[in-house]
Amino acid sequence: MAMEKITLPNGLRILLEPRQEVRTACFGIWAKSGPIYETPEINGISHLIEHMVFKGTSSRSAKDIAEQMDAIGGQMNAYTAKDYTCFYARSLAEHVEQAFEILADMVKNPRFGEKELRLEQAVVREEIGMSKDMPDDLVLENLYRQVWGGSTLGLPILGDDPSGLSAADLRSYMSRAYAPQRLVVSICGQFDRERFLSCVTRYFGDLQPGPAIAEPGAVTFRPGCTAQSSEQEQTHICVAIPGFDFSDERRNAMSLLNLITGGSASSRLFQRIREQLGLAYSVDSDTVSYAAGGMMVVQTAVNPSVTQRALQEILAVLNELRGGVTPEEFSRAKEQLKSGLLMGMESVAARAGRMGRGELLKNEVLTEDELVARLEAVTLPQVNDLAREVFELSSSRVALSIVGPDQEEKYVRLANQVIA
Repeated sequence: MAMEKITLPNGLRILLEPRQEVRTACFGIWAKSGPIYETPEINGISHLIEHMVFKGTSSRSAKDIAEQMDAIGGQMNAYTAKDYTCFYARSLAEHVEQAFEILADMVKNPRFGEKELRLEQAVVREEIGMSKDMPDDLVLENLYRQVWGGSTLGLPILGDDPSGLSAADLRSYMSRAYAPQRLVVSICGQFDRERFLSCVTRYFGDLQPGPAIAEPGAVTFRPGCTAQSSEQEQTHICVAIPGFDFSDERRNAMSLLNLITGGSASSRLFQRIREQLGLAYSVDSDTVSYAAGGMMVVQTAVNPSVTQRALQEILAVLNELRGGVTPEEFSRAKEQLKSGLLMGMESVAARAGRMGRGELLKNEVLTEDELVARLEAVTLPQVNDLAREVFELSSSRVALSIVGPDQEEKYVRLANQVIA
């Protein structure tokens, strides 16, 4: 059945996609809350709120929340991205209303107790420390700071230290970021439509629209190199070039170009760096797109002794792509992208997520047929024109992030030599 969209009088949007052939439903509450809506003074507050809603409400303790969800066999979780926060759950069809009530109570009525806040701040500090011990995370976070420093897009999701945030800070931020016009509820699977709508309205229908929060302006790509010395076996490398925001019409062509570049086992980078030269166990590329801007990122980890050669080979592959991709590469990438899209939409969780994100971030939810049609409309000349544009690798268009056992000055010198 087709998706249905309902907007409450206060602006909250509800997306429903019934699927009677399954026996479960997945649903989520999506909020425009993330680092891009924060300031350096409260950086990390969106992520801390995500943690704190699980610590109790005005009528449920943290233990109540866990036991009540377990009692109906439900599963729930949450995560924070750069530009949104999602709380989601999945349950059997007969328990959808009860499971949603638990999730909605958490988001609508969090207690934010002082004792729980202190404990969770300690937990988040441990999470930050753990992230810093993971070089593949650290090298990427450093890259964001290099490329988008000075913009809220450069702020880390976890923040640097949540200790200075008070319960009053959390309530104040949430009253603005979780205003109804900034919320989307989505559900996919088997559920009772009227009872679900009644439940959503009961919890969120009385929310008052809050003040508008400005969207960040277009960000400027900052080239250069950031390096960090860390005791570990490998050197972790990220290479970034400017990309496109998620409203740019070239996004589909960019997705195809990314698969050919480093997004699959048959990609140019994987075949060169791993299969032909044996420089790395893995190498991949990805596109990162937000409303304010985007980039393409190549990431790998190598033995410190081959750092320079790995960088040179990565840039050589990107430069070669300026000459265009082959018809075989183009056809193969289209089939990969199409199959990945359609296979990914076969679960209720993926469908609920696609609806929630699409409506929240783009005010648009495309069907599979519409997505495939847009993909099929991309031509080989368009991809080749794009390759000539994005892989112009002057020093003003390349950013590097390196984390490894050598001295930081050595990495910076090496980077400057490679991209000069």
